[in-house]
Amino acid sequence: MTVHPTLADLQNEATWLERRSLIPAPLVPVNFVTTEESRREFLEGARLLRLDQLRNFEGETIGPSPAQLAVADTIAAGASLTAILEPRRTGKTSGIQAVLVGRCALRDDYLVGWTLATTGAKAGERFKKDIAAPLVRLYPEKRAREEFVKVELSKGSEGLVFRNGSYFNVYAPGGDGFRSNAFDAAWVDEAGEAEPALGEDLVAAIRPTLHTRHGAQFIVSGTAAKYRAGNLLWDHLNDPRAVVLRHGVPDDLDPRALEAWTADEEHPLARVRELVIAAHPGIGYTTPLDVIEEDWNTPAMRRNFPAEILGLFSLEGSNTALISAPKWNAAAKPMSNAGKAAPRKFALAAFIDRDSLYASVAAAWTGADKKIHVGLLHHQTGVQGFATVLSKLAKKHKKAITHDSFSNAMAVQLRSIREARPAPLERPLGSRDVARAAVNFVNEINDDNLRHHDQAELNAAVDVATKRAFSTGTGWAFGRPKGREDADITGLEAAALAVYALDQETDGTANIKDAIFFA
Repeated sequence: MTVHPTLADLQNEATWLERRSLIPAPLVPVNFVTTEESRREFLEGARLLRLDQLRNFEGETIGPSPAQLAVADTIAAGASLTAILEPRRTGKTSGIQAVLVGRCALRDDYLVGWTLATTGAKAGERFKKDIAAPLVRLYPEKRAREEFVKVELSKGSEGLVFRNGSYFNVYAPGGDGFRSNAFDAAWVDEAGEAEPALGEDLVAAIRPTLHTRHGAQFIVSGTAAKYRAGNLLWDHLNDPRAVVLRHGVPDDLDPRALEAWTADEEHPLARVRELVIAAHPGIGYTTPLDVIEEDWNTPAMRRNFPAEILGLFSLEGSNTALISAPKWNAAAKPMSNAGKAAPRKFALAAFIDRDSLYASVAAAWTGADKKIHVGLLHHQTGVQGFATVLSKLAKKHKKAITHDSFSNAMAVQLRSIREARPAPLERPLGSRDVARAAVNFVNEINDDNLRHHDQAELNAAVDVATKRAFSTGTGWAFGRPKGREDADITGLEAAALAVYALDQETDGTANIKDAIFFA
C-alpha cells in the first residue's frame, strides 16, 4: 500500500514538490509557484473541505492529489488571468475550491465570486455538496462553526461569510450577480459549457469587478468543449496574458491515434491508452485506468471521450485559423523561382466545393531541397469546363487523378471524364484518408517540411481554413469558418490530397529546378 503525505507533511516544500512532480507533463509549460503562504492557504482549504480524507478507487486515503497541488501552484503564480483545463475526474474543481476557501479563512476581507457556466441550480448544488457539507461535518455544532464562518444555504444566496470579513459567494451563471461588486478572485467553472453570449456577458461583468482589488485574479476552468470560436475557456487558454495549466493531447494529433484503445492489425497507429496515461493526471489517484477504458468502450461515451478525457476541443463551428500564418509565410517561395517544366515525379489532385462554387487542381512533388513542394495548376470559379481542364492535365502528364471519393460534386465531373477514351487513371480516397491528408498537410507545415509558391488562391484558402469534425469526433478534415460556409478552400484541399498521394507516385524522381504551372 502506498504511503501518501498528510496535510502536515505537505507544508514542507520538498514533500510538496515531490508530490506535485507525479503529474504528467502539462501540454504547455507552466511556471508553477509555491510559497509557505500559498501552501498554508491551500492546506487550510483542504482541511476545511476534508480533502485530507479523499480516497482513491481502492479505498486508500490519499489526501490532495498531485493534480490539485499543480492547480494550487498555478493560481499561486498570481496572474490576473488564470485558465485551467483538466480532464474529467482529476479533482480540479475541489483543488480550486481549496485555494479560495483557504484564502478566505486566512486572509482578512478576501472576496470571492464563483459560478458554474451551466445552471444556477447546479452551482448551488455543487456548493452544498463540495463546500457546505464538509464544513458542517467538520464542525457539526453550529455555534462553534459560526465562530469563524457562517454557511448560507438559502437558494440563490448560497455562500460563506467569514468572521474576518471574507466572503465566498455563489452566483447563477450570468453577469448580473457579479456586476457592481468587487472581488479578489472571480471564478467561472465549467467555462467550456458557456454559450458565446453567456461568455461575453460574464467577461463584461467580471473584469470591472477586479479593477479596485490589488492582485485580483480572474480564473476560468473546465474541460474541453464542443466548439472553439467565442468559447470562454478556449479564448482564455489561448490568451497570451494568461497563466495556463492544461493537460491533454495536442490539437494537431493524428486522428489515427484515436481509432482504437491500442494498436491492432486494422488500426496500427492507434494509441488511446498511451495518450490517456500521458495526458490524464487523475490516473492512479482519482480514477483507475480500467474505468477510463470502459468509458472508451461505451458507445454513448465515445463521442465525448476526446474532449472530456483527452482535453481535445471538438471542432464544429470553429472560426480559429488552422495553419500558423508565420509558418505558412516562412514556407513561401517567390513566384520568380517557379519553373515551367514538370517534375518526373509528382502527384496530381483535384477538389471541388460541395456546392460547385469553386474548383482546383494541385500538384505536389519533392524539390531539390528535399522538401515537399505544392502548387496550384488550375483554379476557377464554378465548374464549367473544369472536367476538360482536369482530363487534359491528367492525360498530358500520365497522372492519376487523386480525389475525394465521397464528393458528389466531383463525381459529376468525373462521370464526363470517364466517357473519354482512353480515360485517365483515378486515385479515389475515402473519408478517413481525406481527414488524414489534412492532418498530414498541417504536420508538414509545422515540421518545416513543405514549400509553396505564394499563390493568392492558396494563401486565401489557408487564411480561412478551420477544422471540421469528422466521423465520431476523434478526427478532423479541412472546413470553412462559421458564418462563411461559401469560403473557397478548394486549393488547400486539393494540395493536401496531392501531398498525401505523393509517396504513391513511383515513376522516377525530379531532378530539375522547382517547378509549378506546368499545365
